[in-house]
Amino acid sequence: MKAWWMTLNLQARRILLAGFLAAVVSLAAAAWWTLRVDYAVLFSDLRPQDAAVMAAELDKLKATYVLADAGATVMVDRAEVHTLRMKLMGRDLPLHGTVGLELFNNTDFGVTDFAQKINYQRALQGELTRTILSFPEIRDARVHLALPEQGLFKQNAARPKAALTLTVRAGQALRGEQVSGIQRLVAAAVPGLIAGEVTIVDQHGVALSRSSDAESDAGGSARLEWKRETENYLSRKATAVLDQAFGPGQALASVDVTLNMDHVRVTTEDVVPASDPRAGGVPAGVLVRERESARDNGTPDARATDARAGRGNSMQRDVEYQAGRRTEHVVSQAGAIRRIHVVALVRQPLGEQQRAEVHKLVAAAVGASVERGDTVVVQAVAAVSVAQQPAPPGFVAEAPSATGAPATFPAWMPGLLAFAGLAAAALAWRQRSSARTRVRQLTERERRATLAQVQSWMLESSPALADGVQPEAGAGR
Repeated sequence: MKAWWMTLNLQARRILLAGFLAAVVSLAAAAWWTLRVDYAVLFSDLRPQDAAVMAAELDKLKATYVLADAGATVMVDRAEVHTLRMKLMGRDLPLHGTVGLELFNNTDFGVTDFAQKINYQRALQGELTRTILSFPEIRDARVHLALPEQGLFKQNAARPKAALTLTVRAGQALRGEQVSGIQRLVAAAVPGLIAGEVTIVDQHGVALSRSSDAESDAGGSARLEWKRETENYLSRKATAVLDQAFGPGQALASVDVTLNMDHVRVTTEDVVPASDPRAGGVPAGVLVRERESARDNGTPDARATDARAGRGNSMQRDVEYQAGRRTEHVVSQAGAIRRIHVVALVRQPLGEQQRAEVHKLVAAAVGASVERGDTVVVQAVAAVSVAQQPAPPGFVAEAPSATGAPATFPAWMPGLLAFAGLAAAALAWRQRSSARTRVRQLTERERRATLAQVQSWMLESSPALADGVQPEAGAGR
């Protein structure tokens, strides 16, 4: 090989080395292309705890994986994505730090009753968390249940409660009906829990749910919010009716609502009497038991003419009545409308009949009642007058027109005013341009060029002056 290498010239050696290097590079590229792993996303947007659980399970399966997005995304070979995903989902992984009803798959007979209750509470919290996380707007959730302990012979007076912390995705927001739906969902899953006892806050600690407690409803912020929502709702209804009647943007409605924020509980107990037919229909209560007994004294009476009366019989009647009772509980919730005031403005003149019709429409739209003392005012914008200020001495007011409408300018007056404004602007611009021309001074070179041009014009017009005109030494200055 050495002798053969020495027989080659320099060019042949270079060609041979280049071919060898090209073969090595091609072989390395082919090996890298063949042995490389095409990674695909297995799970994304994971919490650090969930990513750790996934990584531990993949290590048990001896699968190759990489972490991306600061550990929030797990990537595996594209050919094994679906297989690994099905295997992981088939296992009972405590994702989001919770466990569900799979906690009872392996029951232990030695577990105490208290431990079973705690496990049931954990499983219930986990199942609720998984259900809430299925909503697209929610990124993370934590559910806490406070279940009172129930005794065998005594029922606990405390009611169950629930607290939820929801982390909303960036750019997303939960609507009021969604928050109410989550409250009802949790209340339906926990025995004895009502929707008003479910408190929901976001990741910033802001309450998303409205508590049913009277103390919280009596707060100033809750009252203002309730009042604003009611007024906006009624204003939209009234404005929709006016837009249909006069066209969009031609009318405006403003509603002021007075709410009754007091919780009223009224308990009424009435006695329901029953009429006794033997007593002539007099109410005597409900007949429960009646007993009659006859007794014979056994000693005859000599003065009695009747044989039956002579035996001295006696009759005893015992009647037992029970008065009926009717109990009625009336509970008035806070937020009832006490009074409504509506103001409707229309951008066109209205007659008396039209005003009355609009009054009826607006009153029906917002549910105004005369018996309740509600007020509905309909006013045309053209008829709204400003309080007239006292005129200064010597001022003569213009008399209104014969039709009663205020006097206006002639039709040609706006055009004349516009032309006068344009003329004044043009004159000001011209004066400013001329002032700039006057203020500007010529440079030394421009002065010399101008002087030379003037001299040439003079020589052309008068050749006789060509011999006599000599430029002075300092003429250019």
